[in-house]
Amino acid sequence: MKLEIKKFSRFTDATGTLVPFYKNKSLNNFNIKRFFFIYGKKKFMRADHAHRKCNQVLIPVNGSIKISVFNLKKVKKTFTINNKLKNFLIIPKFHFIQIKFLEKDSTLLTLCDYKYDKKEYIQKKEFFKL
Repeated sequence: MKLEIKKFSRFTDATGTLVPFYKNKSLNNFNIKRFFFIYGKKKFMRADHAHRKCNQVLIPVNGSIKISVFNLKKVKKTFTINNKLKNFLIIPKFHFIQIKFLEKDSTLLTLCDYKYDKKEYIQKKEFFKL
């Protein structure tokens, strides 16, 4: 997997909105093992870690979310994802992320291709020489 921001489709009519994701097209054959929602508060940062084995797809459900990503070469990239921009972010393993919710009631859906295992988390920034 590679770090990339991608667009999603949104179909709206008088009854509401549908946002489809396709395993083979949108998610590059991403094999979902678990998923969860993160509800954040504007004052606090979330994540602040990387994964050794887990790749992730971050999908904004509500609000606007800023994600800072650091790779092993100390390169920092910052992305803003939100439902209005119709974008989502693919985070490969060994990328340290920090999540900042920019609006009240922002919600992030996270898809993972690896089961939960606290041992595979990298929480020390020193690993990335930050």
